[in-house]
Amino acid sequence: MNERAYAALPGHALKRVRIGGLEAIYHTPSGITHLLAEPVPELLDALDAVGTDTFVTAERLVAQIASRFDLVGDDPQERPEQVLGERLAELAALGLVRLRAEA
Repeated sequence: MNERAYAALPGHALKRVRIGGLEAIYHTPSGITHLLAEPVPELLDALDAVGTDTFVTAERLVAQIASRFDLVGDDPQERPEQVLGERLAELAALGLVRLRAEA
């Protein structure tokens, strides 16, 4: 089974500024600025809380944030772990988090 795990980037890699209900995130290595809404800043904060050297699965991250956030989505058939995994994969594709695939 191939399970994806994610980790925060080192603190110097992202410069984050709150602008109203959005957050501007400057990715230092690429020079690209992303303008993102919730829950992205909260996901980045949750990964930061785990640490930059610790990779976590979507399931573990859901367990960590379930007490602070309403994890019920629009579609009751979708598991929160599945939706969170999709968001984390998108963040990894943007270079905003690190991805490790475990065999």
